Amino acid sequence: MGHPRFFDFHCDTITREKGATPDVSDFFLHPGSGVSLTDNGFHIDLNRLPRQWDWAQVFAVFVPDEFRGQAAVDYFERCAAAFGAELERQKDLIRQVRTSGELEETLAKGLRGAVLAVEGGAALGGRLPMLDRLWEAGVRMMTLTWNAKNEIGSGSESQEGLTPFGREVIRRMEELGVMVDVSHLNDPGFWEVAKMARRPFLATHSDSRAVRDHSRNLTDEQFKVIRDMGGVVGINFCTMFLADVEMGRRDVTPDQLMAHILHFLDLGGEDCIVLGSDFDGATLPAFLNGAESLGDLREVMLSAGLGETLADKICFQNAIDFWKRYENTTL
Repeated sequence: MGHPRFFDFHCDTITREKGATPDVSDFFLHPGSGVSLTDNGFHIDLNRLPRQWDWAQVFAVFVPDEFRGQAAVDYFERCAAAFGAELERQKDLIRQVRTSGELEETLAKGLRGAVLAVEGGAALGGRLPMLDRLWEAGVRMMTLTWNAKNEIGSGSESQEGLTPFGREVIRRMEELGVMVDVSHLNDPGFWEVAKMARRPFLATHSDSRAVRDHSRNLTDEQFKVIRDMGGVVGINFCTMFLADVEMGRRDVTPDQLMAHILHFLDLGGEDCIVLGSDFDGATLPAFLNGAESLGDLREVMLSAGLGETLADKICFQNAIDFWKRYENTTL
C-alpha cells in the first residue's frame, strides 16, 4: 500500500476549551492564549501526526446555544479570525483549502489541509446575507443546529422542524455551495431537508441509532436517504453515541465502534461512510487518543475484515469523492 491518507469531517479544535470550566467565548486559539495547533496536548496536535500521512481535517466553529443574534455573529468572527491567524503562523505545516482541487494540490505538496466549517447555524444571527460572509471566509459545511432551537430549526433536544428562515438558508447554502450538515438536527428537521435538498447532504458526525439508540444518531431510513442522495455519514467517536455508557466513560471497545461501521455497510454504505471524529469536542474511547490514533483505527478496520481498499475509502477516499460529487452537482 501507499502512505496512509485520512480526511476527517468534524472536530471542535478551534473552540477547544482551555480549562475545565471556561467561559464559552474563551476558545483556545484566542489571541494571547498561548495555545497553538502544535504542542497543545489536545486531540489534534500537528506535531504528533506522522509526517508520511496525507491528512485533511474539517475544523468547525462551534457556536454554543448560549449565543444568538449579533452575539453569535461576533463569536464566529472572533473564532474565524483567530483560526486564520493560527494557520498563517503554521503555514509551513497546514493550509486552508476551499475546493477539492485545492486539497489535492495541498496534500501533494506535503502539507495538511484544513477546511473551515460551522457547527450551529446561529452563526448567521438570523440574517441570510451572513451566509455570503461565511462563504467568503472559506466555510464549506454548516451544521444547521446544535442541540437546541435556533433561527434555522430545532436540534436533537427539541421537537420542531425547520423554520421558514431555515428553508431559505438551505436554498441559499445550495446556491453558494455550502454543504448542508444534518448532524444535531432532529427527526422532523431531517425529513424536511431530505424533501427539499437538490444537492447531496451529509451528517458529519453521527452514528447508527439501530446500534446505539440515541437521538443524535441516524435511523436506518435516514442513512439510506443520505446514501441515495450521494451524501456521506461521518462516524462519530463520542463514546455516548457509540455505546450505552455514561458521560465521560472511555471504555468503549474497538468492536463497539466497528458495530456502527459494519451496520452501515450492511445498509449499502460502502461509498458513503467517512470519518467524523468529534476530536476535541467529546469523550473518546481509550484506544483513540487523538488524530495520530487514526492509523490504529485503520488497523481495527483491517482486523475486522474490511480489507485495505474499503478501509482506505472510509478513511479518505469517500470524503474527497463526496466533495467532488457535491461540487459537480448542478442545480
